[in-house]
Amino acid sequence: MRIPRIIISGTSSRAGKTVISIGLMRALRNRGYEVQPFKIGPDFIDPSFHFFATGRNSRNLDSFMMSKKSILASFQKNARDADIAVIEGTMGLYDSHNAIDEKGSTAEVSKILKSPIALVVNIERISRTTAAFVLGYKVFDKKVDIKGAILNRAGNPRHARKAKLAVEKLAELQVFGVIPRDKNIVIPERHLGLVPAYERENLETLFNALAEIVEEHLDVDKIIKAAEEAPELKEVKTKEKKKKKFNCKVGVIKDKVFTFYYIDNLEAIKELGGELVFIDSIKDKALPEVDALYIGGGFPEIFAKELERNSSLREDIYEFCYSGKPVYAECAGLMYLGEKIYTLEGEDYEMVGFLPLNTRMRKKFQALGYTIHEVIENNPISKRGEVLVGHEFHHSEPELLGNAKFVFKVKRGKGIINGYDGMLKKNTLANYLHLHVLSHKKMMERFLSLAEKNKKHGRSG
Repeated sequence: MRIPRIIISGTSSRAGKTVISIGLMRALRNRGYEVQPFKIGPDFIDPSFHFFATGRNSRNLDSFMMSKKSILASFQKNARDADIAVIEGTMGLYDSHNAIDEKGSTAEVSKILKSPIALVVNIERISRTTAAFVLGYKVFDKKVDIKGAILNRAGNPRHARKAKLAVEKLAELQVFGVIPRDKNIVIPERHLGLVPAYERENLETLFNALAEIVEEHLDVDKIIKAAEEAPELKEVKTKEKKKKKFNCKVGVIKDKVFTFYYIDNLEAIKELGGELVFIDSIKDKALPEVDALYIGGGFPEIFAKELERNSSLREDIYEFCYSGKPVYAECAGLMYLGEKIYTLEGEDYEMVGFLPLNTRMRKKFQALGYTIHEVIENNPISKRGEVLVGHEFHHSEPELLGNAKFVFKVKRGKGIINGYDGMLKKNTLANYLHLHVLSHKKMMERFLSLAEKNKKHGRSG
């Protein structure tokens, strides 16, 4: 299978790969290309920008949470009808889940996909040293196909010429272009990373400005040529059993507060026959008729006052949880289902109040990284004895207000408290763990099965 593709990786986080990836995606789209975006790693925010830049849903490819076969299958399925795939890397090119092996790194995914790489190098305050940087990346793993460098944040034209010449002559690598330093071209950041695209206005203006910068300073034709020279991939043939279809409606709270959803998770629900009913936690005053509820991650602490004001919806959600219908909540969803959220400013706001905990915001990360959980009790998405691989990232600190049942034993990561995650009350499961359906393929099937079972028999948990 022939799929032109290029990975935009960085020498480190904040080298500029997100801005350059978005600019390249939009530049290619403006040229008439159908661009399929991907994001390496578990990030939720970058894919939201990819969508607005290309008009296509971005997919996560993560070699810690997913098998090689799953990565290849997802890539081929989603890129087969595109003209080119642009894949944004994670962290630095070789950064992984630990200091020794490559698991979870951009480098590992590049080898799985046999994809060429454009390496973004931040050249602030260096010139000839840029060549040493690039040469180190070239020789560190010769199975990684670095096709060219993008030098970012040049101070002036002379600086740009010196750094470019050093890389081409001393590191013997082509330079796709040099981008000048521009303090006006930034995407606002927040404590969990960039501010999600759904909260940004005037995205078209920003993305077209980024595309203009890419067209002016990069040789886009050379990047396209590198992508087109990517080797053919052997088509992955998946032998999937015929999926059972479930007749149920799944409410998904998806708005400016709760934005962290993997598109693959939502599509898995639809493929299983579930109907997605989207709910706005700020604007909707009542919970619609649904059989299950899915609450993803996001920033409830930013919108806590607005969430508190919508008391009628909070009351409906409390009653829904109490009825025993299945609810699955991750991170922000866990916070929302608790009693109160305490902000950094010392203010507190009432939430749904179904789960016995408060959450307090802290300036520093309370958890960040990949997780491994052992399931110790059956629950709406998993069975005892299974192992769940995911990730967690949050600044909130939980405070238990009473007895609670936990269904996950944390083998790697932090969880909610004392090495446990997955708070279960009736059929409401809430955790800090974020799961991707390609890492736990049965999760949505079990969730919908419970929803349909309760719907048919009118049972409560």
